[in-house]
Amino acid sequence: MSRSIWRYKKAHMIGVKGVGMTALAEILLKNGFVLTGSDVREEFMTDEVLHRLGISVADFDARNLSGKDAAIRSNAYTEENAEVKAAVDLDLPLFSYPEVVAELFNAHRGIAIAGSHGKTTTTAMLSHILKSAGMNVTAIVGSKVVNWKSGAIAGDLSDPTAPFVLEADEYKEAFLNYRPKGAIVTNIDWDHPDYFKTPKDYESAFAKFIALLPKDGFLAFNGDDEALKRIASRAACEVLAVMKKDVRPFALQLPGAHYLFDAHLAYQAALKLGVDNAVAEKALADFQGTARRMEFVGERNGAFVFDDYAHHPTEIRATLAALRQKYPKEKIIAIFQPHTFSRTKAFFGDFARAFSAADLAVLADVYPSAR
Repeated sequence: MSRSIWRYKKAHMIGVKGVGMTALAEILLKNGFVLTGSDVREEFMTDEVLHRLGISVADFDARNLSGKDAAIRSNAYTEENAEVKAAVDLDLPLFSYPEVVAELFNAHRGIAIAGSHGKTTTTAMLSHILKSAGMNVTAIVGSKVVNWKSGAIAGDLSDPTAPFVLEADEYKEAFLNYRPKGAIVTNIDWDHPDYFKTPKDYESAFAKFIALLPKDGFLAFNGDDEALKRIASRAACEVLAVMKKDVRPFALQLPGAHYLFDAHLAYQAALKLGVDNAVAEKALADFQGTARRMEFVGERNGAFVFDDYAHHPTEIRATLAALRQKYPKEKIIAIFQPHTFSRTKAFFGDFARAFSAADLAVLADVYPSAR
C-alpha cells in the first residue's frame, strides 16, 4: 500500500521558498495541515506570501524536524542538506514536492498544462477563469500571479470532482508523475539539452505525457505545431486543435501575439470544463499577468523597466516582438543573462539571432544553476 501525505498533517517543508513549495504550502494549510518551513536567507519573491500565510522560515537545522509527523522536501535538496539527512537518519516520513503534488492532483479532476513556452501564463489564465466562474478550483502556477498575489489557488480538496489545474514541467520528465483528466500543450520546442540530448528525445517525452490522457479526457493543443500534430493524432482522448488563424481578439492587459494565443488555449479548455464564454472572456480581460513575464517593475531616468524570464531564443523573440509592438518608436535595450551553460552552448546560434528587435543587447555572465 502506498503511503499518503494525508496521514501526516503536521509537516515541515524543506526549501519552502520555492514558488512551487510555497504554492503547495498554501494549499495544504487551507486543507488542515500544520506547517513549518526552512530555507536559505536569500530574498525570494515568495517571502511576502509566506509571511501572509504565517509561515516563519528558519535556517536549515536538523532540530526543525522535532515533533513533526513528516517532512516535504524541494527537489533542489538532497541528503547533502542537513534536514534531509536528518529525516532519513530518523526514519521520518520524507516526501518530495512532486510526490505530494501528484497525490493531490491525481485524486481530483486534474488539468495539466505543459509545453516549452507559455505554460506558466496559460496555467494562470485557465485557473483565473475557473476561479472567476465560482468553481472550487485548486491551482499551482510556476510564478506569482498578480491577481492572487501568490502562485496558488487553495481550493477545498475534499471534493474529488473539483478541478485541479497544474503547471506540468517536462524537465527530467517530471510531468509523467501526473495522471491528468485533461491537458493543454502549448508547443514543443527543444529545450533542456542537459537532459534531452536531441529534439527527438524531447518530443518523445511529450508523446508519453499525452499518452497518459484517458479516453474520456481532452487535449487542447497548438495546431500549428508540426510535432504536436503528429503526437496528438495518436491521443486516445478528444483533441481540440487551436490555430493562430482562429485566435479571438480578447481584450487582454498583456501585449503580444503569444499572450493572445495562450489566452485562446485557456479559453477553449475553460469552455470544455463548463465555463460560460462570456464569463471566460471577462476573466481574461481582468487577468493582470504573472511575475517575471513581461512584468513592469518601474521607471528610472525616463526608461520603463520590464522583467521577463525568457531564457530560450523563441521566448526572447516573442518578448521583444511584444515590446516593439507596444513601443514602436522607443529605444529597446535588452539585458540578458543566459541560463545554464548547456542551453547556451546548444542554442548559441539562435541566441545570437534572437535580439534583432532590440536596439542594444547587453550580455551578462551565464547563470549556471545546479545543473
